Amino acid sequence: MSALKRFLDKILLLDLFAGLAITGRHLFRRKVTIQYPEERLEPADRFRGMFRLDAERCIKCTLCARDCPIDIIYIDWHQETNPETGKKEKVLDRFDIDIQRCMFCGLCEEACPTEPKSIWLTTKTYELASYDRWRNLYVTMEQLESWRVRPKYTDEEVA
Repeated sequence: MSALKRFLDKILLLDLFAGLAITGRHLFRRKVTIQYPEERLEPADRFRGMFRLDAERCIKCTLCARDCPIDIIYIDWHQETNPETGKKEKVLDRFDIDIQRCMFCGLCEEACPTEPKSIWLTTKTYELASYDRWRNLYVTMEQLESWRVRPKYTDEEVA
């Protein structure tokens, strides 16, 4: 039975016609064209864009750095005594990510115990090209906090 089916598939070329049917359906659909960079597509909700950090929510537990499989998150903090309350508080000194080795796996986001998360990958930022090779490959804490909106193009970058 299976030999006869394989023989008929070879002769009738059913796979070829199935592919042509898909091509035919897409042939008459309306084409989507945007005038980039004036118009930009909005990424899907599950898109993993650039990292974003909210230092106010971060409790400095370093779980994101520990759960990173390739150790690209660097966190340094120290304790200071709050003069108002007299309690010791953790102060974040450094939160850097080495993007050139990142797999964008999202394990750092899953490890974060705060609710809502203090670090997340769903910023919908995907335009990180620059003329300087190393500019966007090592991200500091200030850059992580400032990626609230997509970057705008400037005349200096184009020139």
